[in-house]
Amino acid sequence: MSRLDVVKSLLRSAARAPGTQLARWRAPSKLRERVMRMIGRRLWLSDGKLTAAVARVPEVAAATVSSAYGKLRVDASFHDGTSLLFALTPLGSAFAPRGAKELSLRAEPESAALNPRCGDIVAAIATEVAHALWGPFLRGPRDASRRALAHRHGDVLVVDLRSVPAVRAALGQPLLAAAIEALSLRSIEVNAGGMRLAPSLAGIDVPSG
Repeated sequence: MSRLDVVKSLLRSAARAPGTQLARWRAPSKLRERVMRMIGRRLWLSDGKLTAAVARVPEVAAATVSSAYGKLRVDASFHDGTSLLFALTPLGSAFAPRGAKELSLRAEPESAALNPRCGDIVAAIATEVAHALWGPFLRGPRDASRRALAHRHGDVLVVDLRSVPAVRAALGQPLLAAAIEALSLRSIEVNAGGMRLAPSLAGIDVPSG
């Protein structure tokens, strides 16, 4: 049985265990602790957390992210005195076994997508998604000098979450890589005040808490 199958089995058993049994779930203590932090909850990224992520982009002097009606509205100003105001609509995610783990967002107006700084901001938001989804399996402090990469297709910006530095580092360690493979993103919803992520565990939807 491969490491991926072992981790999938462990994570499936944890996901299916009643809450009263989860504390007695038999697995390596560190892995059990990490998985217990994720099971049975949907992940919430508040406007404040998204704003902080955008503000960490080196060229950004000030930023505000506000969420409503299915869109993230981004207002960013830069150290050179310029500014950028645009909206992002999550289009979904695509996760391939041992392949790309992509997050796609449409930028409005389309002209904003042509601005490289829009790509940097989208990459910062995608990085926050990756850390929310796989945080227990990612190690070390974030390095602001290293960034994820956003690719543009017209007005759509796509980030492969494997380009997030901490994810890339984790994928080089077999057990952590197997855990990342087992946990994917089922859906993204933008509501007033933030963005909600619903994970899927080895093809099984994780129960929401």
